[in-house]
Amino acid sequence: MKKYLTIIKTYWQRGLTYRFTILAYRAGEMAEAVVLVLMWTAIYSDQNVIKGFTLPEMITYFLIGNLFSAATRNFLPGLMSRDIKDGGLSMFLLRPMSYFNFILSREIGRISFVTALSLVTNGLIILFFLNYFIFNFDIPYLLLIAIMISLAFIIELLISYIVGLVAFWTDEVDGLHSTFDKLKKLFSGGYFPISILPAIFVNVSYALPFAYSFFVPAQLYLKKIDLMAGARGIFVQIVWIIALYAISNWIWKKGLRRYEGVGI
Repeated sequence: MKKYLTIIKTYWQRGLTYRFTILAYRAGEMAEAVVLVLMWTAIYSDQNVIKGFTLPEMITYFLIGNLFSAATRNFLPGLMSRDIKDGGLSMFLLRPMSYFNFILSREIGRISFVTALSLVTNGLIILFFLNYFIFNFDIPYLLLIAIMISLAFIIELLISYIVGLVAFWTDEVDGLHSTFDKLKKLFSGGYFPISILPAIFVNVSYALPFAYSFFVPAQLYLKKIDLMAGARGIFVQIVWIIALYAISNWIWKKGLRRYEGVGI
């Protein structure tokens, strides 16, 4: 356990070392949030409700959803691709710590640091649009959201891990990662609430894992869905985690045989 805590601490320190890069990402995140808020404010200029959302609900949806998204996002495929291509993976095959446990600890350290900063930056935006933001202090809802976001982090990690493992067979995974990232944003409700789309799209989104990193927890926060619906979502997440973990293990074993076979 101590070695995993050391890795988490190391990536907190690394975040503090690369302050400019971190701050640049946060500045872009704030700019995107402000643009979305101003865009929806203009859309609501001549109407009070759109597809069941008032303007304060829509603004809260994006501000709180962006925070959830920051807590689950990762850039793992590119890092894994370099490890595999440059032979950095080899040292993990000789150590007692597994490669997956290492990247899990690394991402927990990175995400916890990023999330802490996102709380600050989103807090500043919320203060600016305070009259439009809806606060939810209902403990059962907040606990359920916390569990859902934690599971969403694991799902995002497993998906990125699987995409990264493709580097065993190809030199480039950025294109595949970008495709998955755009699909995730669409089906998670990152562009707009998926409830404004046809019912078939909403049902497909609920069956996929992406909606539970943005749309569903944001809906829970706004109390547009109840705790029972949220609990069903957590069940879907657990099923996906089991399936993704099994798939990742299978691909890892296949890829590792190829990695060792070519003597990298």
